[in-house]
Amino acid sequence: MIYGVFSDVHGNYEALRAVLSFFKKNGAGGYICCGDIAGYGAQASECVDAITPLPNLHCVMGNHDAALVGRMDLKWFNPTATAAILYNRHFLRGEQLEFIAGLPELVEREDFTLVHGSPKSHLKEYLLSEMQFMDNLRYWKVSPCFIGHSHMPVYFALEGEAKVPATDFLKPMCAMRLAQDSRYIINPGSVGQPRDSNPLAACGLYDSSARTFELFRIDYDVEKTKRVMREAGLPPMLVERLSLGF
Repeated sequence: MIYGVFSDVHGNYEALRAVLSFFKKNGAGGYICCGDIAGYGAQASECVDAITPLPNLHCVMGNHDAALVGRMDLKWFNPTATAAILYNRHFLRGEQLEFIAGLPELVEREDFTLVHGSPKSHLKEYLLSEMQFMDNLRYWKVSPCFIGHSHMPVYFALEGEAKVPATDFLKPMCAMRLAQDSRYIINPGSVGQPRDSNPLAACGLYDSSARTFELFRIDYDVEKTKRVMREAGLPPMLVERLSLGF
C-alpha cells in the first residue's frame, strides 16, 4: 500500500489541504499521521474534520493534542504555545475532542511503527541524535518507525551488520530504499510549521510493498494561514515564523 505520511499539522488548514491533495493525486490508499493535529495554528477544528474521514488512517496523539484534551499539563509549554492551545479548546466540537482524546500514543503494525516523540518517550522526547536512536532500538520492533515532534525531516538507520547508525536530513524527491534486515526511524517533517529553514509543507509517501520512502515539499497559501491567525489574535511570533520555516 502507498501511505501518505505526515506530522505536526498544528492547526494549519491551508497546508494540510495542499498535502492531502498531493497524496490523493499520487495514489495514497492509507494515511500515517505522526501526531500534533492541534497547536500553534488557528484551525485545529478544520484540520480534525479533514483528517477523520481519511481511509486506512493510522494516527497517534502528539504532545499538543494531549494538552488540548487535558492529558498533558500546560506547564510543559511556553506562553505562545499555551495561547494557541487555549484558543483552540473553544472551537473544537465534542466529537472532535473525542477523536483527539481517543488517539493512541503508539501504533504497532506488521508494516510500520508509529509514535509522535520516540518509542521510549511517546510525547516528550525530541529524537535528534544517533545516540538517542540507538537508545530507542529496544523499545520498538517493526521497521520503519515513523515519528514527528521535532519538525525536522530526518532519518536514522542501522543497516545490515553495521554497528554505527547513519543519519541525515531527508531531501525532497530522493527515495530511500528500506532493507528488510535493517532498522529505520523516519521523521517526515512538519506540515504546518516547518523548522528546517524551508517554509514549504513537508510530507512523504511510504510504499509498504516496495519498501520505499520519499519526502516532498508542498507549496500552499501561507499568507491566508497567517491572516487567519492574526484575526484569531494568536501571538505574532507564531504567525511570522511560517514564512521563514523555523
